[in-house]
Amino acid sequence: MNKIIVSLSVLFTLVIGYFLGFYIRAGVPWSENASIFLIILSSGAFGGLLYTARDSGLELLHRDPDNQYQIKLGWVADCAFGIAGALVVFLVVPTELNNAENGSSILSTGSVMDIIRLMALALVGGYGGRSLVDKALSNIAKRADEAMQNAQEAKEKVNKMQEVDTKALELVNLHLDENEEVSNEQEMKDAIIKASKTARFEIFKEARSTRKEKADNPEVLKRLVPIFEALIENEAGEEYHRNHAQLAYCLKDKKDKEWKRAYEELKEAIKIRDKNNRKGFYMYEFNKAICGTHLEDVDNQEMINDLKTAAKSEIILEKIINEPKLIKWAEKNKFDLKGLKVI
Repeated sequence: MNKIIVSLSVLFTLVIGYFLGFYIRAGVPWSENASIFLIILSSGAFGGLLYTARDSGLELLHRDPDNQYQIKLGWVADCAFGIAGALVVFLVVPTELNNAENGSSILSTGSVMDIIRLMALALVGGYGGRSLVDKALSNIAKRADEAMQNAQEAKEKVNKMQEVDTKALELVNLHLDENEEVSNEQEMKDAIIKASKTARFEIFKEARSTRKEKADNPEVLKRLVPIFEALIENEAGEEYHRNHAQLAYCLKDKKDKEWKRAYEELKEAIKIRDKNNRKGFYMYEFNKAICGTHLEDVDNQEMINDLKTAAKSEIILEKIINEPKLIKWAEKNKFDLKGLKVI
């Protein structure tokens, strides 16, 4: 045998001997798991030797005759493939190495058949080492491709959503521009409905801010109505009580007032708020009561309940006492508004 081959074999033996000696000298106790691991490695290596013996016979370490700088590992490579296959097979085939009832190792159970099954599975894994390693690499490559494809799809989805959001924001800004005529309102609503949650929230903030700033401008309030309608009809089916409330405020304050619809929207806003256990927002009851003063079919007790709820806020209580519409309703129904107290 070539001197280089002999030197490598000796070096390989010395390395193994060094690690075994270090393990023993360090006084590390030999565990049952270490025994199982050794059985798997030994059976896998033997399986690799069996495969090469059946296929082409054992091949010793030698130099490649066509390339003097390349060394053929022969049976060492066969053992390595066998060990790799033995390890991979336990990732492919579900195997219980522990007793599920008491967590004990199969070596401590005293079951010879369990040990034989362990050795047989590792032997089969070693025998098919090359195929198993190739299969494992193929699976890894497949998963990597799937991950890249999913990442690409996610990126495309994000880009598409950004385009939808940008379009929705642009159309809303154009719609709220008093110097521009209202055109293709439905296109704007469709864009808002399809927009992301983040974009819808930005649109909500812009529309709410505009409503408060232009509360005395009926034309602007009229333009805000389809925006809040689209926010309510969002494609994700998400419920947000403030969308209903803002729509109601626009309906009650615009030129051609819609008291009944505003009343129902505030009723829905209160329902969603209470369902989500949100505290505050008592202006809903205050404005609902104002809307109720313009309707003939509103139960007086419901009006009183709304006023009592709204009066939980001292600031709103002051508004109730000084609101002409509520004062007129209270006089008609002989109700003492000043008798409301902050709870």
